Amino acid sequence: MNNDFNIISWIFLSIAMGSETEPINFDGISLIADGINHSVPNQKEINSSISYLLKNNLIIKNGKKYSLSENGKTIYLKSSNKNISILKIRDNIETILLSIK
Repeated sequence: MNNDFNIISWIFLSIAMGSETEPINFDGISLIADGINHSVPNQKEINSSISYLLKNNLIIKNGKKYSLSENGKTIYLKSSNKNISILKIRDNIETILLSIK
């Protein structure tokens, strides 16, 4: 898989998980991303992923916080519709993102 889309799907999943009840900020995105991948994303990874996700109407910016758009929610639900691991959900998201690029 394309490494850029692997990172974007990782950040997308972090936003999806972190914004279930309210929008999430950079620190929250980073914290959840670390929990998913056991690695803290750098500023460039977060910024470039957020730019891509905003440009493609997959997330919404609320001040300094982010949440999924309706399109993003659809992708997240489609990717996580079965009882599967977090890493499999990330892989499913990556596959969908690659198909719409």
